[in-house]
Amino acid sequence: MTPREWLRENTHIDHSYLPTIQQLQALGSTRPKAAFITLVRNSEFEGMVYSMTQLEARFNGRNLHGYDWIFFNNEEFTEEFKSFVSNTTSARCYFETIPEKHWSIPDWIDESRFDAGRQFIGGIGVGKAWLESYHHMYRWNAGLFALEDRLKNYDWFWRVEPGVKFTCDINYDVFRFMQDNDMVYGFNMVILDDARSFPSLWERTSKFRKYHRDMLHPESDMTWLLHPRQDGLVRSPQYESTRDSDDEGEYNNCQFYSNFEIGSLKYFRGKEHQAYFRHLDQAGGFYYERYGDAPVHTLSISMFVPKRRVWYFRNIGYAHSICENCPPHTSSLTRDIERQRGIPGLRCGCTTNNFDINHFKLVPFESKQRKPLDTCIRQWLGGRWLQKQPDHEHDMVHILAESDDDVYFLDGTEPDPYSVPMPRDKVLRKALLRIGG
Repeated sequence: MTPREWLRENTHIDHSYLPTIQQLQALGSTRPKAAFITLVRNSEFEGMVYSMTQLEARFNGRNLHGYDWIFFNNEEFTEEFKSFVSNTTSARCYFETIPEKHWSIPDWIDESRFDAGRQFIGGIGVGKAWLESYHHMYRWNAGLFALEDRLKNYDWFWRVEPGVKFTCDINYDVFRFMQDNDMVYGFNMVILDDARSFPSLWERTSKFRKYHRDMLHPESDMTWLLHPRQDGLVRSPQYESTRDSDDEGEYNNCQFYSNFEIGSLKYFRGKEHQAYFRHLDQAGGFYYERYGDAPVHTLSISMFVPKRRVWYFRNIGYAHSICENCPPHTSSLTRDIERQRGIPGLRCGCTTNNFDINHFKLVPFESKQRKPLDTCIRQWLGGRWLQKQPDHEHDMVHILAESDDDVYFLDGTEPDPYSVPMPRDKVLRKALLRIGG
């Protein structure tokens, strides 16, 4: 059964759905060992309740779900915090204090250099880089979180931030989807980040790849994270993992938006990811610069995991600050009804958006860093998602400046990005015929 077939068979719009006794027994014996995890301060209890209320209503409050919540803090949680969040769910809640060794400046870091560096990168506009706590936070989220004692008996995690929105009913068991389909990582947005945050990250990564080629998975794909080579040669998906050349190309700064991520704890505490994390950690990049967990997770997954084991959760409605993913869903609009031929069963309180709009929101438009030729999500999807209209062959900077909604043949509001149906729109059909689609 393919992941798409699994979704069709296991999506139940009716919240009162109850399986048969035989199904219950089978589901109980194979229940995923999973939990929601969040790094949160005591002062953020209102934002945490806000996020939990929605996720409980949209997903976790359903029959057969009820997954645990695990809260992490570098300080002890107050009784007020515990009371508020515990009353938001009927699931079990655990409150963990991060050990000092996971939330302090490591012995090998030169603190004078750290102080000078964070003041500099904070001064040039890199968000909150001057705050010591943010460097601890990124380091913990990048690799240390998976090593916490409380998580040792869990296989799966869903990261939840305070103050976020979940705008659609999630009518299937996301953790079981990951488990049954042998997935390692799931995301629902891919964004471009500010290259000034981590100027040495790609150099450090290339060095790791050079000396640890035995760890690179033969089916991994780094091509979506690289700018096209200046010589015009096209890389195959396996090219970067198998070749002997030291010329690794140039990182385009695309990354999974890790504020929403669903993943395998076995992977993140496993040999490959922990070796890569320690390599970056020993180099001091989490303190001398501002290495983020998002690019670290993205590069790790893209080096060590086959792309078929990474899933784009386009059908989960989510918004955090200025970034939002609102999937296609049934509405009164004929166009949306036509597109509902994909994954069914979405009840959303948001307006379907084109996924391209989140591409540059975290990078100032005037930034001089080299931009990808296409939006990051299209770089990841590849294939027909990269095909532009004939009069839009210029680069992505100009496309976004024009705010043109008709740049691509596929506009990003199709219901199932993994299997694009034959479009019924006459204009789009003619355009595809012109290029042999």
